[in-house]
Amino acid sequence: MILVIRDAPARIRLVFYIPVAYAYDSAASRMPRQGDALAGYAWLVPISKWLPQTPDSIMRVCLIFNPGAGTAERIKDFLLHLTGEHRCELRPTAAGGDAGKIAGEAVGDGFDRIIVAGGDGTVGEVVNGIAPDFDAVQLAILPFGTGNDLARLLGVYANDMEAACDVAFRTRCEAIDLIKITGTGRDTAYCVNVANGGLGGCVAVDVKAEDKRRWGPLAYWMTSVSALVKLQEFQVQLVLDGEKSSFMTRGIAVANGRYVGGGFPIAPHAILNDGLLDITVVPVLSSLELMAAGSNFILGHEDRADHVKTFVGTCASIRSSPAMPFSIDGEASKSLDATFEIVPRVLHVATGELS
Repeated sequence: MILVIRDAPARIRLVFYIPVAYAYDSAASRMPRQGDALAGYAWLVPISKWLPQTPDSIMRVCLIFNPGAGTAERIKDFLLHLTGEHRCELRPTAAGGDAGKIAGEAVGDGFDRIIVAGGDGTVGEVVNGIAPDFDAVQLAILPFGTGNDLARLLGVYANDMEAACDVAFRTRCEAIDLIKITGTGRDTAYCVNVANGGLGGCVAVDVKAEDKRRWGPLAYWMTSVSALVKLQEFQVQLVLDGEKSSFMTRGIAVANGRYVGGGFPIAPHAILNDGLLDITVVPVLSSLELMAAGSNFILGHEDRADHVKTFVGTCASIRSSPAMPFSIDGEASKSLDATFEIVPRVLHVATGELS
């Protein structure tokens, strides 16, 4: 097995430790913290400007992770699962937006698979980083994020890291859909899980990073409760596969996946590879009525969910007045006014059992 830890293209150090090989950038000021997290798994002795040739039979894997997000310590568990069948290069991020840039570089460098150590937002960033070359590389996920809603659907669970590591190197992949998002004055973006507007978009904007670290998925639920005291109404124009409709709403979700916020089933019947958008419209209700409607959704009683509207289609154009805040894969974005189009079975992802 060959493992490389890269801090920057010009700073690579390779270390052999039989039967594995590690790399360490001794010149980068922040890398000692990462080295500390990996201590005990190799002697870190730098050898510069030399990398062995990789046999064609070895899968080349790039692991993207944020060393400042509490993931570096958990990377140790991942290292124990590396075998002689893999060459793995670790590429840490240093700032917001780096994951997408690194993913694009990994495609150019010819990696077979990118493993994303993070949550839905990081996965979304990587997907947009490799766009539109989705066929060029496979993806796998280590669920190191807060919500991990996409990983849950892929049969990869944060409470079973051993199984998650096994899936990350599994040869089995499934092709899943993506949502292509376009609009006036907007760069094309891709959504893997859910684009969530209105109430859900406010939660993505308001939830604090400190609360996510402290409370995990509960941070989304706590923020949701506080958001109920400042409810806003939106007039929405929806064109779905050519059919027009208009309604007042507290929020709207355009879903490829099923869950948001660490397990809330915003689109209970969504399937990642069915070639369809699932759209859920939150009715204009009081705070207590919305809480009751949400409880019915969690319990699977959609027929009692107080006039929650659901739609299914392949292309949706949405306009809102006033402008509706929203998030893409849990990350706050611009207003919801855009066109959402399903791109079927374009992203190849390592999976456990799809749900």
